[in-house]
Amino acid sequence: MWLWVYMSPGALAYVALSPHARPMAENMYRGLWSWIICVAVTVAVSLVTVPKSDAELVGLVYGCTPIPSEQDVALWRRPIFWAYAVAIVFVALNLYFW
Repeated sequence: MWLWVYMSPGALAYVALSPHARPMAENMYRGLWSWIICVAVTVAVSLVTVPKSDAELVGLVYGCTPIPSEQDVALWRRPIFWAYAVAIVFVALNLYFW
């Protein structure tokens, strides 16, 4: 698309879907077209490939991996403890610097 618009500036109207498009619109619409093409290729490749078995996905995919229990882990080693700690510090700093 860049080469097409570089060689023929009138092609910007086709890339940006508007005859009144400015050069900055080219960047946005080039990103849009790139995203559309990427999604189309991803869907096409997904449709023509054979899915892997669940046994091959153990350890890689959340739904196929057994989740260990946290009952024997100390409280300060659990992620939820640190999530609450960070949230409390965040709120305290917001109140202090308000």
